[in-house]
Amino acid sequence: MGKTREQLLVARELQITNAWGIGGTTVTPSAGEMNKLDGVTGSLVEAHEVTFTETAGAAVYTGSVTVPAGATILDIVVNGVALWDTTTSATLKVGDVADDDGYYTAVNLKATDLLAGESLSFALAGGKAGVYIANAQVSPRYAVAARTIAGIVTSVGAAGSAGRTRMVVVFALPTAAAAATKV
Repeated sequence: MGKTREQLLVARELQITNAWGIGGTTVTPSAGEMNKLDGVTGSLVEAHEVTFTETAGAAVYTGSVTVPAGATILDIVVNGVALWDTTTSATLKVGDVADDDGYYTAVNLKATDLLAGESLSFALAGGKAGVYIANAQVSPRYAVAARTIAGIVTSVGAAGSAGRTRMVVVFALPTAAAAATKV
């Protein structure tokens, strides 16, 4: 997870790693760069991406993002990069432990639902909204406990190697403040 402004001011260094937290480069910001954070309040927005790359043969591809306890999901964006060319079908669903297609359901990755260069989001679900976003609202966005958002692509057929799809989960972990006392 990202560091808070206070942690950055104390540590005065950032460790840049890949998506799995492996390897990376240490970056030490200057005093002037750190001073730019002075007065910044609230929380930073985080975005974690999972990529799905088609390989020959029928398969189930699963990619997940862990959203920390107390975070609010701002959006889940699914980007079509290249159409899947498996011989039979390739479908995507996005959900969580309670409902594996709660956010997006039965997205055809071969044609019609998500072409190359197109994307789905909470606001523009392309007719593929799951029950969490189907009624002009998105529920659940907030959760007390950590949760895992999973994208699952099911590819049926012997051939195919062109498909590329990306899923980005965008969330914020804000600092909570109690409401003012009623008068």
